[in-house]
Amino acid sequence: MDRRLTACAALATLIASAHPRTSAPSAPVSAASFLSHVRYLASDDLGGRGNGTPGLDRAGDYIASLFMSGGLAPAGDHQSFFQAFDGDMRVEPPASSSLVVHSDHGDEALALGDQYFPLSIIDRTHGEPAPSVDRLPVVFAGYGITAPAFDYDDYAGLDVAGRAVFVFTHEPQEDEETSVFNGRALTPGGVIATKAREAARRGAALLIVADDPAHHVDYSVSRSWWNDPQSDEFAIPVLRVARARIARSMGGIDFDRIARRIDQTLVPESRAIPGVTVSYTEYRAHLRPRLRNVVGLVRGSDPARPGEAIVVGAHYDHLGIGGRFSEAPDQTGTTHNGADDNASGTAAMIELCRAAAARRPHLPITLVCVGFAGEEIGLLGSDYYVTHPSMPLDQTRAMINLDMVGRARGRVMVGIFGDQNALKDLRRQMQPWTRLTIDDFSYGGYEADASDESSFAARGIPSIAFFTGFHTDYHRPGDDWQKIDAEGGARIADLALRLVTTLAR
Repeated sequence: MDRRLTACAALATLIASAHPRTSAPSAPVSAASFLSHVRYLASDDLGGRGNGTPGLDRAGDYIASLFMSGGLAPAGDHQSFFQAFDGDMRVEPPASSSLVVHSDHGDEALALGDQYFPLSIIDRTHGEPAPSVDRLPVVFAGYGITAPAFDYDDYAGLDVAGRAVFVFTHEPQEDEETSVFNGRALTPGGVIATKAREAARRGAALLIVADDPAHHVDYSVSRSWWNDPQSDEFAIPVLRVARARIARSMGGIDFDRIARRIDQTLVPESRAIPGVTVSYTEYRAHLRPRLRNVVGLVRGSDPARPGEAIVVGAHYDHLGIGGRFSEAPDQTGTTHNGADDNASGTAAMIELCRAAAARRPHLPITLVCVGFAGEEIGLLGSDYYVTHPSMPLDQTRAMINLDMVGRARGRVMVGIFGDQNALKDLRRQMQPWTRLTIDDFSYGGYEADASDESSFAARGIPSIAFFTGFHTDYHRPGDDWQKIDAEGGARIADLALRLVTTLAR
């Protein structure tokens, strides 16, 4: 058993042995305070808190000011609240990139920004040749989803190594409330970033993504990409292509009919596409913005335990005006305010940490409070923190992550990433602490590497995530503060604080 699993098992034992009277006083967080933070962070004035934007800097300043007024000690660079690092996420419009489809009918070049646009880049040092793939065989992999919990795998029996993989956006049965794919809410497998990881893991050389036929407007033909030509780095190039255009180049395959069959049967229709190859070359220019984690400490009250700590974190960045990971690509250029993702988690983290500072005698070990930047573009902030920790990692007893906790509606999902057997005990011990129903999402609805707890779990630190589920506003402009369940968010902050206080003892 590795260190991570041992630590998670010990964590469950620790929670089970804690006496309820050792916890902090109940209900320390007010819904009004929680909502006030969400309203500011998700306001139009902050422009969606995109990485590398003034709006994100203002959000970081706001968090730091609340840490300071709440009595937290600065734990960043040069005795400040900020831990700065370089991001790598913006590109200039690659006017010379080219995509060509080769078939028995000849070669057809697609128009950049009209018929396709890049969603990812391949990093390279100065002077290296532009990434290029030549005449890759094409395979169709349905929705590009592997979901063992639902007995669904678009890649089953499909060899994609060294090939270009063509997939739909979203997921099967998206408009059916009773679908195993979480009804009308988006599951992680439907996110383009997840599809890219799945293809790359299987050795694909290129991923081509087109809107699924259930969406009547093919957003890929919109020229709105030129308003915000941002991309992120995956292991392989990822291109978004107009479905009708690519279908014509692939011999007129009836993708609408194929998608209907998948929706009806939940049986994949993956296949090689004979006689069709693609070539792609990209020319990209990087911008590397300076990003900042916001780090504050609530010093532990027990002088005999100076190095021990618990980390509570939440990412405070979002998508800015769309682009990269937006689920509404037709609305690129429109502010994506990210009230639930993740102004809600940031608000919960702020209120938890301020409440903990006010109850320092109940906290024998140090609480490290972190607002992470760069989560939306690859967990950059949490990855940076675990390599530059403010407290020793080998004495960090647990990490608690708050990501999308703004739509509780009577329930919260809690997961431990590591030893799955520890989760049952965790839920059982925590349930009497709250009126919210606590569900387990370790076996579905969430995935490893989806949020910042992953960076800590990879270092052997038991990592507990709080989450209230995906919804139809996820990564869309409709994720606004008016849809936030402030009472539920405050209760989640209260629950997480009680867990922190219990673990600290």
